[in-house]
Amino acid sequence: MKLSKISEHIYYMEHDPETDRPALGYIKGKKGGFMMDAGNSAAHYQLFMEKLQENQLPSPRYLSVTHAHWDHTFALWATDAVTIAGGKTNKELEKMSHWTWDDASMEKRLETGEDSDFSDTHIRKEYAHRSDIKVKTAEISFNGSMTIDLGDVTCILREIVSPHCRDSVIFLIPQDEVIFLGDSYCSVPKGEEWVYDKVLLTAYIDELERIDFRHAIKGHHPPQTKEALLAELRAEWKRL
Repeated sequence: MKLSKISEHIYYMEHDPETDRPALGYIKGKKGGFMMDAGNSAAHYQLFMEKLQENQLPSPRYLSVTHAHWDHTFALWATDAVTIAGGKTNKELEKMSHWTWDDASMEKRLETGEDSDFSDTHIRKEYAHRSDIKVKTAEISFNGSMTIDLGDVTCILREIVSPHCRDSVIFLIPQDEVIFLGDSYCSVPKGEEWVYDKVLLTAYIDELERIDFRHAIKGHHPPQTKEALLAELRAEWKRL
């Protein structure tokens, strides 16, 4: 995995499908760094810290997550940065912090639909010892939107309607015309299929059309231009 620079202030480390590690992002500002998503384990987070160090970038002052799913949040406990999440996300993390990770408990959550086969499979791959899993809420939560001033660059954290989950937050960096999407653009796993809700996808496309950006960093796919992203989502909509 390498750290790539996508604009003047923004870097990202690409996703790794082997254990469902999403892309992680970083904004370099005069007042400190801002990390986008925490990673799916302490090992994932530490790899990102090593890449920052290799590129002479300071450890993040702030870290925020895009939603509560395990692959974006299970490394929250491993950072010294100030952690931030949407209010809905923090409520989900609070609930998940009481989960146990033995086989019987994981199988029960599959039966109730609290978790998916896809997540279960990749959690088992990422964690050789599931006793290492620690779920933590963020220190700061917000509702609606929040702006982080990093001096020469700002990051707008904004809740958005998403076909992927009910607690999606996107990060908009206006000065660089970049948006960090997390998984907000994704469908959801149902058995072995990935399925979009047409109503939610319609609302999501409408919102993205109104946001000013040129490049989008996606959680589990390569970055795209706004035009390519919207074309892809509209094609998905037509198939529904």
